[in-house]
Amino acid sequence: MFLRPIIALSVALFGLLAVTLGQGGADAGKLRVATYNLRNYLSMDRQVDGVFRRDYPKPEEEKAILSEVILSVSPDVLVVQEIGGPQYLEELRSDLELKGLEYEESYVLEADDDVRKIGALWKADVEVEAIAHTADRFNLFGTTHSIKRGLLELRVGAEGMEDLSIFALHLKSKYTTDQRDPQALQQRTKEAQAARDRILKIYPRPDASRFLILGDLNDYRNSSPVRRFLVKGDLRISQIQEFTDADGLIWTHYYKKGGEYSLIDYILASPGLSEGRDIVGGVQDSREYYKGSDHRLVWADIPFQGN
Repeated sequence: MFLRPIIALSVALFGLLAVTLGQGGADAGKLRVATYNLRNYLSMDRQVDGVFRRDYPKPEEEKAILSEVILSVSPDVLVVQEIGGPQYLEELRSDLELKGLEYEESYVLEADDDVRKIGALWKADVEVEAIAHTADRFNLFGTTHSIKRGLLELRVGAEGMEDLSIFALHLKSKYTTDQRDPQALQQRTKEAQAARDRILKIYPRPDASRFLILGDLNDYRNSSPVRRFLVKGDLRISQIQEFTDADGLIWTHYYKKGGEYSLIDYILASPGLSEGRDIVGGVQDSREYYKGSDHRLVWADIPFQGN
């Protein structure tokens, strides 16, 4: 790995926040979980310092900012979107280890998207079984489709903790060339419904089950894709965890071209997990975040049994 001059400045900027947030985790009676869209952590054609580069990796300055954001929160289980594959996730894991944050295991979900994948990292004191759900299909305009990036289930256990399932997603973006489906709303809704139905096959009683649904859902909280994960008829599936940054703001994504701030990255909790327990969390904020990604990391502390 190359030395990165920006690291010293980044450490200073993030130091106070790391002290404040980094006190949770499995060793404190809570499991800290986070979701983070890394914005093209892969090789692709891109502009770098005003020069067009073909098949170029994510720039070192951007990767350094990502690492410092993750370090400031130090989650026990980290779910990421837009990772290019196992080699890229291993690079991130190695970078974090050099800076003092060690993840024992990693997993990348292989689905129909060969470019932007879902991945996960977790610490040594957390037991995780990674399960790939990639067989679910739906019909759209007479054609059979899959959830393009799949549904990743992480079954998590830690000493003193009831078992917990984390379902990780990255739904279809609003970009599309199909004029029959403006902003890909129908496709994203169908993906959400297929994922929701898979979750309910595993946990038909959300009120008696402990699970999280998290990731980049690429839509607003009152949209049809997000609602698919909240209710089905009279059945309450999950609830949006109301997290904010230090200024009380909920947005997780900045669309620079349109000048739009929006909430599209979520952590949702089943009633069986959230009722009667105090789940705290937040949206990681820093002035440097956009140099690493157009998304902000979202985290939650899940109390152990009896807490």
